[in-house]
Amino acid sequence: MTNEALVSVWKGLAPVAGEPDFYPVRREEDGTVYDGVWLVTADGNRYILKRAKEYEAEIYHNFFPEGRPYVPGLLGSVSGSDGDYLLLERIEGSNLQRCTLSGLEAAVDSLSLMQNEFWENQRLSHKGLSFEESFAQIKKRRDHLCSALLEKYYDEYLFLYERLPRTLCHDDLLPFNILVAKNRAVMIDWEVGGILPYPVSFARLIAHGRTHGDLFRMTPKQRAFAVGRYYDRVAARHGIGRAQFDRTIALFVFAEFCEWVYIGNRFGKEDCKFYPRYFRTALQAARRLEEGTFFI
Repeated sequence: MTNEALVSVWKGLAPVAGEPDFYPVRREEDGTVYDGVWLVTADGNRYILKRAKEYEAEIYHNFFPEGRPYVPGLLGSVSGSDGDYLLLERIEGSNLQRCTLSGLEAAVDSLSLMQNEFWENQRLSHKGLSFEESFAQIKKRRDHLCSALLEKYYDEYLFLYERLPRTLCHDDLLPFNILVAKNRAVMIDWEVGGILPYPVSFARLIAHGRTHGDLFRMTPKQRAFAVGRYYDRVAARHGIGRAQFDRTIALFVFAEFCEWVYIGNRFGKEDCKFYPRYFRTALQAARRLEEGTFFI
């Protein structure tokens, strides 16, 4: 996008006077440039300008019209020739790719605050990604697991997915999609989210970290802390027993592993470098489910 086009978009949003400067934003995980995301500086202030993708504009306008502490503030929006543009608060913080206990605590607390606020919200159930759309997507994965053991526990996961309480979920809450700044944890990149089964965000947040992981690091102690705090802050407050909760989280974490098994089997194992590790991990998690000792 040309600088002239960006200036034109900015004029429809500008919260301050002064000439804007636009800078590309790079992904922390691999250094590549985000498509349609810019850091804007103007009159001594810093903002994020983003071309909204998928459900992002709909989510901000319907779930966060007045702002919430757990998401970047929406400072303005405008429609351009190539879609909607959002002007967002710039969050100066660190993500959870290298997890810390204090950062994880702040993240769980922010997620809990949001999910308690939108618990069983029917009015907004068809804003963003609907349950029906989400369930149709995850059901397709079962046909490409290529393992009777994985299919058995994926069926249990699907059974729960239809029946669990629902609340607002960020459907891609990987550790780089949450920023911690001064004990405030902020969920970013709301491209996919909606009223979904309550464990969706939490399971994705904790599933992929390893003690010495290249992309995400999280120790077993940190994961256990997060599970306990999330139970106390969300599930227990809504009358969900601990044994039921533990198995539910274990199944949703298992389903996170199965996503990469599906991708490898569906699109080619040779092109999916994560397939071997996730296939082994999914089998291990399934065996733990069979034993009743959960892989979380």
